[in-house]
Amino acid sequence: MTFNEAFIEIRQFWPGGAPFAFGHGASARRLAAEFNRELPAELVTYLDTIAPVEEVDFSTVGNPFYLYGLDRLGVRQPGYNWNPVTNTPITDWPAGFFLLGDEGADPVLLDLDQPERGIQKLWHGEGDWETGDILAATLGQFLLCCAALHHALTGFEEEPVIDDERGFNLAPQAAAWLFPRMKTWAGPYYAAWCSSFDNA
Repeated sequence: MTFNEAFIEIRQFWPGGAPFAFGHGASARRLAAEFNRELPAELVTYLDTIAPVEEVDFSTVGNPFYLYGLDRLGVRQPGYNWNPVTNTPITDWPAGFFLLGDEGADPVLLDLDQPERGIQKLWHGEGDWETGDILAATLGQFLLCCAALHHALTGFEEEPVIDDERGFNLAPQAAAWLFPRMKTWAGPYYAAWCSSFDNA
């Protein structure tokens, strides 16, 4: 899914037409130099024309997802590959991991060594950086799914999640809007976005 395709869909439901003001930060050259490698074309487009200047928060079932602003993007990431207390590297973080944001400290990233794997969320505290989920094939698909889940959790019922004897469910109006769309938009990654809900 391209950025254009994703934002056509987002503009249909997001108040104001888009979840953030595009950054137009022209940051791809700086970040390619920091990572000492050529960046994938889709990431270059994101960095130069789409990435927000400031962090954007998307609601999720648990911790919010923080999409980092341009000033936070870079090769040195405190807590992931850099210890700010000792001012030393953390060596188990692969050099090709391009961090886009995090959800409760679970890093969301693109692996520059394997960009064909898509956008991944890895689980911190597992002892390695190999456990997690693939969230989307492209950055466009990822942004659309982030925006859609946020809209379902904030744009319908006052209490969007029902946790009772029937299970952990998305409220009816939100569910009726989200699940059919996510089956199309997320495709094979539907479970990564919706499996928290028993009524998905």
